[in-house]
Amino acid sequence: MFKTVVISAVAAAMGFAVLFIGAASATGYFKRQVPVATVEIPAEPVAGDCVTQSRWMSDAGRMVQVERAVCY
Repeated sequence: MFKTVVISAVAAAMGFAVLFIGAASATGYFKRQVPVATVEIPAEPVAGDCVTQSRWMSDAGRMVQVERAVCY
């Protein structure tokens, strides 16, 4: 009886460990962070400059990113 309880406890601990490791791997926790390139945005637009504006919209219950060009 005691042997069954110990084996069940070890199996449960291993199962929880695998669950958390799998979740961390799926969310990218173990991946190395790549530095993001910074883009300098001018304080005031210059005539003739075009930029891409993006925003998130709901489309049939799911969020989609919509981009549009804006020229000054």
